[in-house]
Amino acid sequence: MSYQQHGPSRFYALLIGINYYLPNALPHGSYQSLEGCVRDITEVERFLRSTLHLPDMQIVKLQASRGRKGPRETREQWPTYENMVAAFQNITQMAQAGDQVYIHYSGHGGRAKTQFPELKGEHGFDEALVPMDIGYPTTDYLRDVEIARLLKTMIDRGLIVTVVLDSCHSGSATRGGGDRVRGLPTIDPTIRPSQNLVATREVLIETWHQLHGGTSRGFMLGSGWLPEVKDYVLLAACRATESAYEHSFSGVGKHGVLTYWFLDALKQLTPGLTYKQLHDRMVAKVHSEFVLQTPQLQGDGARTVFCLAACRREQSGSQTSRTIRTGVLHGRGRGDGIKGGGRPKRGDGGRMTWKDATLPH
Repeated sequence: MSYQQHGPSRFYALLIGINYYLPNALPHGSYQSLEGCVRDITEVERFLRSTLHLPDMQIVKLQASRGRKGPRETREQWPTYENMVAAFQNITQMAQAGDQVYIHYSGHGGRAKTQFPELKGEHGFDEALVPMDIGYPTTDYLRDVEIARLLKTMIDRGLIVTVVLDSCHSGSATRGGGDRVRGLPTIDPTIRPSQNLVATREVLIETWHQLHGGTSRGFMLGSGWLPEVKDYVLLAACRATESAYEHSFSGVGKHGVLTYWFLDALKQLTPGLTYKQLHDRMVAKVHSEFVLQTPQLQGDGARTVFCLAACRREQSGSQTSRTIRTGVLHGRGRGDGIKGGGRPKRGDGGRMTWKDATLPH
């Protein structure tokens, strides 16, 4: 079954999958390369195209596949800290009030010595998404305080946001049968760059205080990723104290457990299905094989999945163009309406990459 998007409200997707991590040696371990993350976002993209009919220009994708000598993708496609921040910001710029933004991250999660002791204490830590080049001392994590600000900017713009994080920040290295964990059971004490690309330090701290209701309390319940708010929906792979696994599923290969059962639950997608109902299906499926991994739902669980037959905005009738500065533009060639300050380049696998290109819609 497929669904057409009705009215002027648009749907945008940011997909990040990291199989290949550049060599890294942290003080208490290392982030090993994974196998199922790129497959995760490839299958999510397939679903979005076939079921929701998303066009190329509304999908932003960063990925690092495992090649013989490194990632198969060009550097513009790598999920580095800089590229991930730029992708968040660009998709926010592309979307208009009332539009939907879906974000899916498959890769390692981690914990690092906090850069915000005034929020988390001198010995606190930041939860983070792990860029594929974290082995470089000049590379930083994409930290929870920054993610909170990126999402708040989307919400303040009037966007309808759904986030799926198929990663964790605790647990051991493997599970029986070779199932790998997408995280490390340690806190990285490495001193990382203090400057960030998301917002000023003052704005980040203010946003965190606002989301916590004026307190700086920790939050180990739930997913542990972000404060509990109703402004967006967050599906996380597991509780803060659990591990997120990737598993070899019969006939399809390695997938993140969360992503596999998320896509399986979406096979029964109908108008009116809520995220709470979807989450209940996923938990039952996951616990049938992984009793120590419990997917978490935060935010507005009563919202219908992808807002089918529910979320609408009034038609403005205006024509605009949007500028995007980094990422992958799928299937667009010369004469496809790309204009403006940059020239798309042919990347690996025949895909087009862009920098400073303007897209009409």
